[in-house]
Amino acid sequence: MKIVKPKLNFWQIWNMNVGFFGIQFSFGLQQTAVSPIFSFLGAHHDELPLLNLAGPVTGLLIQPIIGAISDKTWSPKWGGRRKPFFLIGAILASLCLFAFPFSPELWFAVGLLWILDAGNNTAMEPYRAFVGDKLPDEQLTFGYQMQSLFVGAGITLANISLFAFQHWFSVSGETGGLFDTSAETVSSIPTWVYYSFFLGALASIGTVMWSVWKTPEIPPSDEELEEIKAHNENTPAPIIQILSVLLVIFSVPLLLGYVTGELIPELWDNINLWVVIVLVYAFLWLFALYRIIKRNKSNSTIAKLGDTLDPLLEAAEAIGEMPGFLWKLAAVYLFQWYALFVYWQFMPPMLRTSLYGISNEDNTKFEGIMESFKAGAEISTQDKAFAENIQSLAEQALGHAGLMNGTYNFVTMLVALALVPVASRIGSKLVYVVCLFLTAIAMLSMPYITDKWLLLLPMVFFGIGWAAMMGIPYAMVSKVIPEERRGVYMGIVNMMIVIPMLLQTVSFGPLIKNVLSNDATYAILFAGAFFFIAGILAMRLNLPKEKLDNRLDAGAIEQ
Repeated sequence: MKIVKPKLNFWQIWNMNVGFFGIQFSFGLQQTAVSPIFSFLGAHHDELPLLNLAGPVTGLLIQPIIGAISDKTWSPKWGGRRKPFFLIGAILASLCLFAFPFSPELWFAVGLLWILDAGNNTAMEPYRAFVGDKLPDEQLTFGYQMQSLFVGAGITLANISLFAFQHWFSVSGETGGLFDTSAETVSSIPTWVYYSFFLGALASIGTVMWSVWKTPEIPPSDEELEEIKAHNENTPAPIIQILSVLLVIFSVPLLLGYVTGELIPELWDNINLWVVIVLVYAFLWLFALYRIIKRNKSNSTIAKLGDTLDPLLEAAEAIGEMPGFLWKLAAVYLFQWYALFVYWQFMPPMLRTSLYGISNEDNTKFEGIMESFKAGAEISTQDKAFAENIQSLAEQALGHAGLMNGTYNFVTMLVALALVPVASRIGSKLVYVVCLFLTAIAMLSMPYITDKWLLLLPMVFFGIGWAAMMGIPYAMVSKVIPEERRGVYMGIVNMMIVIPMLLQTVSFGPLIKNVLSNDATYAILFAGAFFFIAGILAMRLNLPKEKLDNRLDAGAIEQ
């Protein structure tokens, strides 16, 4: 029996989405500050993609699992169906944000990023489903565009805070204590970066708690509640399911990967290839596991394993029954999100070169000086001055990257709701296609603009595109997926996001090193070309006839 959802007023939809502000503040810091922090801790350009592997892997695993579990959850004591999950995720993310700038070594920062991404993904997927749970079809576009507004607001404040704190608290000559021999450890993370992460920790937990407090979830129908109870009778607790699924998924591929590395020692010198091999093992292992469980239901031991891994099986079956619209969206997302991951990793390095003139040779010399200092060597006054100048310019590049990313997200905040009537008038598909092309134009123009203030102009186009990307596809998807499987399908949509990111992390390092001359400006041009391809593919996104926003959305009708 389908639950009739009442229409909500503006402030109810506002309060429901406020928590997305904090989640996106955290995401904004990841976009702009994490790769530069890795660089401050000694990472090279070609290492940045692989060091960001946490995002796509945790998104690929966590979101479908959380989505499937939350579909079968109802806990009035802890808030309902979705709220317990995004509250736990926000708490975990806040703790990691607080600890991140204290990272003494590169490995420590990378480890924290994995935990931070797990927390953000635990919060993100239920929040997407939460909006679909609460709103009737005619308010979905408005609800997801309101979410897009908070995406823009959260990332704007995160990036503007980096720009502001860099100007307010950066001390000339101090540069993060580069040559402070009294320090127990040598870290070149600027102290002003700490303040943005502290602010993000407060925003993450504070805004999510506001939404949890102000927005009740719609209780399931009696029939649905009986189904949930029957499903959970023989199913382990959610935390056991999550840990079991992760253990089963990771254990065999990593063991096989280790054995392969020991048999072929050259793989340890080509870690990108090793990661690809582990991912292939993981895919084959998951496919084999799925077939074993489905074919041996009568075996009590395997049946018990199937109950534990139910979220994984639910996600696999949902993919097999996925509407054709989602397969076409997956093709668009392949190019769109690959390009976005390139942009977030290489925009600050691009600014180092295009605005501040730091060459690859300068980076190599800087790293050599810092390694010598950490080893206890005496550093000449000239080399100290050179290193401090490079560090200062790199900090300025990070600060300006924050301003640019803050600008496009501020534009997103302004235009997100304005896109709702535009989509109603000319159709969601057309708005999405145009916005993808605007983003392509922005990226293709950036490397050729050498004035830091003129660089803000392409961010207007980027902001309009980002507003559409973060709202309109979700509203379209919500119209074609089954109501009772909204959580798992929103998790699958996120898989369409993280798989291109995963491909980028294992492929773009060798690509930029061997094909793009290790030049960050070429990386941004590459991303612009991919956005252009995404816009062409988006022309194929046709909703079912009865779900059209406007006759301009009409095309080949599919289910």
